[in-house]
Amino acid sequence: MKKSILILITVLAASCSQAPKKSTENPQFFGEFLYLADAAVLNTGAEIYGVVIDEKMQELHKLCTPIKRDEYDMISVYIKGIVEDNTAEEGWEKLIRITDIDSLVNPVDKSIIKPNK
Repeated sequence: MKKSILILITVLAASCSQAPKKSTENPQFFGEFLYLADAAVLNTGAEIYGVVIDEKMQELHKLCTPIKRDEYDMISVYIKGIVEDNTAEEGWEKLIRITDIDSLVNPVDKSIIKPNK
């Protein structure tokens, strides 16, 4: 009996002493994406973010262009990204830096489009 209690205490102590694992994955966002000239936005319904204009944003724009009905059509997208504070005086308070493009929703037939990776 004492041996069982000692083993149980040892196992509990070992499991409690391990540090929790941190997730290295960026959060996923679903929202409507639009890029016009020199500004990009993602409207999640709960929040509107500016999107950092970089290579990943350009990649997302290229994927959205063929399925847009007009230049102002917002395309529903699933992306992963990092939220940052906007240090510039103009623009949205929060920015998203896209790290991964998961999929897009075709506005005509609501089909899911997965980019080739």
